[in-house]
Amino acid sequence: MMTADKIKELIGSIHGVSLIEDFIIDEAGSLKGRIAVVTDQEHADLEWYVEISPTYPFKTMGMEPIHFQNKNLLDYPHIMQGGNLCMHPAEYDNAESQFVNDLKQLKEWVEKYYVRGEKDAHYEHLVVNHHTIRGQYYTFCFAETQEDFTEGDYGIVHYTTLPTGRKKDTPVINYVVQKFVSCVQVKNAEMFCRISKSYQELRSFKGVYCLLNNIPSVYNKFIVENYNSIRGLFSQSQKNYIHSFVVSHRGKCDFFPLFCGYRIPEGGVHWQAMILFMDDLPIEPVRVGTGKNRLWLTDFRQGQIQWAETVDISYKYFFGRGAMPKELANKKMLIMGVGAIGSILAETLTRCGAKNLTLYDIDNKEPGNVCRSAYPFYTGIIEKTLDITSLLTQISPHVECTSLKSIADLVIKTYAAGHEDKSALAEFFDEFDVIFDCTTDNQLMRVMDSIGTKAQLVNLSITNHAQDLICAFSPNVTETVLLVYGLFKHDVETDMYNPIGCWNPTFKASYNDIECKVQVAVKHIIKMLSKQEPLSDFYITEDDLNLKINKL
Repeated sequence: MMTADKIKELIGSIHGVSLIEDFIIDEAGSLKGRIAVVTDQEHADLEWYVEISPTYPFKTMGMEPIHFQNKNLLDYPHIMQGGNLCMHPAEYDNAESQFVNDLKQLKEWVEKYYVRGEKDAHYEHLVVNHHTIRGQYYTFCFAETQEDFTEGDYGIVHYTTLPTGRKKDTPVINYVVQKFVSCVQVKNAEMFCRISKSYQELRSFKGVYCLLNNIPSVYNKFIVENYNSIRGLFSQSQKNYIHSFVVSHRGKCDFFPLFCGYRIPEGGVHWQAMILFMDDLPIEPVRVGTGKNRLWLTDFRQGQIQWAETVDISYKYFFGRGAMPKELANKKMLIMGVGAIGSILAETLTRCGAKNLTLYDIDNKEPGNVCRSAYPFYTGIIEKTLDITSLLTQISPHVECTSLKSIADLVIKTYAAGHEDKSALAEFFDEFDVIFDCTTDNQLMRVMDSIGTKAQLVNLSITNHAQDLICAFSPNVTETVLLVYGLFKHDVETDMYNPIGCWNPTFKASYNDIECKVQVAVKHIIKMLSKQEPLSDFYITEDDLNLKINKL
């Protein structure tokens, strides 16, 4: 535990840092004092108020256990609204080592940002303090639009609701923006957000948007918090339009969002949304001039802005922490068979950024499928393609998910049985770039192998107890799969699971058994289809220690 004497001793041992005011313990058990950091000959020493938590050096509730504060530095990078320096130093279990390192980080900040005046190259969103609004939090997600906005643009924003969430034991009202309809551009131009049709087709509600003439910020990083500070950023036409929306929607809604957009350095528009309640509107008519020259204009009155939280879910941010290569993500993929392997594959591809998936299966999801697939029990008996489509669109707002009718199995095999020339069948599948066959249907495998489609075929199958997973690429999928199965020494047909009733036996395996092999396989399939690895058939085996990839 840190003490005032120990702090004094450590500060005395560090060059460029001096103690200005001795540390004392307050009622909460925190140590508080004042220090100075040497700058250079042109600048005076920088003084900092320091507060050290009694939990030091451990963070609690995500909060750093030490604060360096100087309210005169708000114009500098990484200084927050209260004047606290935002830093994320290396962590030490030893309080003395942590304190020395924290002071080192402080000195580095002073040298880099205060003395040298450096600025960060990347854009940082405005800091918005999210408070409850009439007992609830409000959050709006938006994505980049297909078309651009004109300067001074304004109009209607359409948004839809998501399920209500909770944080800090308080409801969170969640929304997603669908489109912006301009009242400035020709023919009321519609600017759709780049999100999937499943979200665009949900019931819409309306608000107002205005593209501001400047960033609504203080010190270029904190959002303005009162209407007096933002009123000058709207054109008079925009303010009048807000009033016209109020007039036309009074009695139709209790509140509406006012989206305030501004251009960001890296391109595009970022949106902040304020909540305006009909029973306490922050706008009012203002009389300008006298006599015949008298006009009534709309303006904001004094008051605190009630900012909602906004989140940019554009593809580059949504998958910013990791995704498959863009070239592969943009390809059209068909997954035939969305059972144990196919459902896990579909979920993984979606979480990796796939944009266009078509699903096919002949079965319904039963409760017994849940233990080894990506399905939930909650949705009950339902077609597998419908259930997995619902899951995938809940995961990603960027995946367009469609399905083939189950009768496709009859159509494909009837055509294959009656036509020696399968070029028409090939043309049907040529619309896809990649086709994953996860059906374990050997007859369908042979048909798909023989039609000569331009699509890349990838066959995935698994043995009983998920002992082995086989991956074969076209051409010659059937030959490869049968060859690999012939290599296995264990009897893959014994100890199968026989459900109640007259059913075909199925293999036994837990979700974990299957999922770990599928994920390893998908990792390499993505690399192969992206040409980061040579295309090669392979199978995955398992011993007591690890998984082994065997390439053919």
